Amino acid sequence: MTPHQKSICFVIPHFVTFSTGGAEIQVHYLTQAFLQRGWKVEVLCAGKGKEEQIKASPYFNKNIRYHYYRKRSIRSLEFFEVLRVLKNTNSSYYYQRTDFALTASTYFYAKKNKRKMVYALAMDTDSHRNKYSTDLNYLTYKSKIKKWIRKTDYFILDRMLEWCKKRVSYVVCQNQYQQQTYKNNFGIEGLLIPNSFIPGHSTRKDKKNVVLWVGNKNPAKQANLFVELAQKFNGLKNWHFVMMGSACEEVDRASVPGNLSVLGPVPYAEANNWFAKAKIYVNTSLYEGMPNTFIQSWYFNTLVLSLNVDTDFVFSGIKAGYCFNGDMNKMTDKLRSFINGKTMDDTLQKGMDYFKEKFDINRNMDALIKYIQI
Repeated sequence: MTPHQKSICFVIPHFVTFSTGGAEIQVHYLTQAFLQRGWKVEVLCAGKGKEEQIKASPYFNKNIRYHYYRKRSIRSLEFFEVLRVLKNTNSSYYYQRTDFALTASTYFYAKKNKRKMVYALAMDTDSHRNKYSTDLNYLTYKSKIKKWIRKTDYFILDRMLEWCKKRVSYVVCQNQYQQQTYKNNFGIEGLLIPNSFIPGHSTRKDKKNVVLWVGNKNPAKQANLFVELAQKFNGLKNWHFVMMGSACEEVDRASVPGNLSVLGPVPYAEANNWFAKAKIYVNTSLYEGMPNTFIQSWYFNTLVLSLNVDTDFVFSGIKAGYCFNGDMNKMTDKLRSFINGKTMDDTLQKGMDYFKEKFDINRNMDALIKYIQI
């Protein structure tokens, strides 16, 4: 059946549920924006066996047609199941983000059926060669057999993904680094479209003496460094440190100081409320694209301290926060200076100005639709 001209299917590993990552919430924003513009929208994700949980989610939309596959521990094997489920979809455009084998499945389906595919980068490493094989450096295995299986799985993933990344019709990048690196590695110059932000019902609140950290279980988030940071300020009575996200499940509770609250995964609206209250947000990741957490911080007037990530020189150039090039001692000293009363007004204003300039959903939607409909 010929698809409706204004129809799009989003292919992602995870549905936007009560706790969500940056890539998933960005896809959520896009699905709602396309619906508002009269498009037919489909979503394909790893929701097999979780249908009732997804329907109960505040992000579920009955105007979207959902398709589910089952997540596999050997991720390269998902290629075949996702390809099978794609046959039940019927859209003119396919938007794929957060790759695994889904990029290859979507590419082959779109190519065979003469549909247009958009590959959207979620992290800077999506522009790298041998992405998954490199990830093995951050994983530990007690079993040599399990390590060999994962190594083989990731090798296959890298080969199939890189073959498709060189041939996909449209590429969307979050920042200049992704754009240039993807062109160098795969020969395609993607369109630069920053992430968007919709605050929902959360509003700016009176600020509290809170230092915030948010992250998932990805080892590159380096959650342990925030625990160590909180330990250094354990003697302060009027400041509190807060951790949120699935990374909290990996934290050694015995190492948690009394000034640190480890909340675990929280609903996205609750996360926004914490950004609205916190004075300072700390990012300890080795790498990111343009983190939602930066955007949330700028919107809610929260100071950003980033250990490594300086996307598009937003800290070293624009001065919308601080980046420490991996030096935890410098980050600790800077944090101590703000806790002791150093003014942050000028930096906060630059962050808010940058937010207004870059992250409007309607402007980003206009750019995306113009790009794919050329």
